Amino acid sequence: MDKKVLVLVFLFSCCFAFSQQKILIGKVETGTMLSDILVVNLTKEIQTKTDGFGRFSIYADSGDLLIFSAIFVNRKRFLVEDRHFEKEITIQLQPQEIEIETVEIIHSDITSESLGIVPKGQKKYTQAERRLKTATDLNLDYFLLIPTLNFSLDPLINAVSGRTKKLKKGLEIERYNANLKKTYQYLSDELMINEFKIPAYYTEDFRYFLTDNSNFLKAMKTKNKDNIVSTAFSLLEEYKKTISDDQ
Repeated sequence: MDKKVLVLVFLFSCCFAFSQQKILIGKVETGTMLSDILVVNLTKEIQTKTDGFGRFSIYADSGDLLIFSAIFVNRKRFLVEDRHFEKEITIQLQPQEIEIETVEIIHSDITSESLGIVPKGQKKYTQAERRLKTATDLNLDYFLLIPTLNFSLDPLINAVSGRTKKLKKGLEIERYNANLKKTYQYLSDELMINEFKIPAYYTEDFRYFLTDNSNFLKAMKTKNKDNIVSTAFSLLEEYKKTISDDQ
């Protein structure tokens, strides 16, 4: 057969195969964060993440099993059916509370203290901590300027409006993300795939699992890589139980 004909047949076959792929379009609802929620198609071994509006699209077929996992939401399994391709689907995810460990922040030698901008020994706050402190602290300036006013009404107003609750959640998310990011310093994807025998499409889900575990967070505070890797490995069986229904 002529080479040109073979090339045309090959291209036609590729185009035909591609045209058979279905794209599942949906969005998640969580009551909290919507972006960067991991969406894994276990059947096809592919994954994607939601955008800032909670929307996602992923290749799928009827019968495929999807997994949704992220910070502050309970892990959810979803079985794709033919009807789910008719319109955008909505996935309800339940938020969960997690224990947050203190995050150690490393600063450079040049600080506001060394420059004389703030007094030495003053407590340092992250951006989320500063916002929460501003919203909840009593306003002493008002107290000094208006002696008849015993305290600022800002904390009460913030509590009523729900702003304080949102700021606390923002602080939890900031600290959680910092811990999640630190896992990459000690646990590479290659280590988890080759040594822990975790499928590639589960590595990020395993990081979420570890960041939710107080014992692992204590191990990370030691900054001892052997100890951190060993602790992660000791939690492997417990993690596998959580995904046993997906196999």
